[in-house]
Amino acid sequence: MTANGPDGPAGAGPDGDAGGRASGEPGGDAGTRRGPVRWRRLGRWLGGLFVVGSFVFWAWAFSPWARTENPARLDNRDFVAWADQRCEEAQSAIAALPTARQAASREERAEQVDRATEEVESLVEDLRTRARASLATATEGDGPPDADLVGDWLADWEVYVSDRRSHSDRLRTADEDTPDRELRFLLVDMTEGSTYTERMDGFSRLNNMDNCQVPGDV
Repeated sequence: MTANGPDGPAGAGPDGDAGGRASGEPGGDAGTRRGPVRWRRLGRWLGGLFVVGSFVFWAWAFSPWARTENPARLDNRDFVAWADQRCEEAQSAIAALPTARQAASREERAEQVDRATEEVESLVEDLRTRARASLATATEGDGPPDADLVGDWLADWEVYVSDRRSHSDRLRTADEDTPDRELRFLLVDMTEGSTYTERMDGFSRLNNMDNCQVPGDV
């Protein structure tokens, strides 16, 4: 015979189910309970593996070993160091100029833009002069020679200068009825899905010339 306790048959759990199984757990099987736990542990393990894998990938992607395999990386690192320093000087000169909020009129803002554009033009000319004097026009590797890479980059800079000049011209010829959208700094559409300035900045970052990214004054 089975003895009964005050809460039911002997061996019953607090909810009256034999074996201590909670009445709210259908089946109450240990394997059933362990299943979701295993999946949660597997999910956490896979999530951690993804995070670690992403970190390793980006660490490699921005390392010198990865960049040396990119055909757009310049071989002449002396030019790179000089260009980054020259770009820093230009960026500092542009940053020291008055901002759009300090302009009392569209005409005054146009003058500010032109002064900054003169700094950009001087920078481009110095980069071109240095490139002609120091960069190789041929290469033994698979990628284009340094002279061609920098030449294409400077061609984009020339378009950027032209867009800056067009911007200041629109500011000067605007009147009170000119919509604000026509007074924004506009870029010539040269690439599908991105802008040529993104291409310029990408080349600068790839070659450790972060100071040579497009100025942010307009």
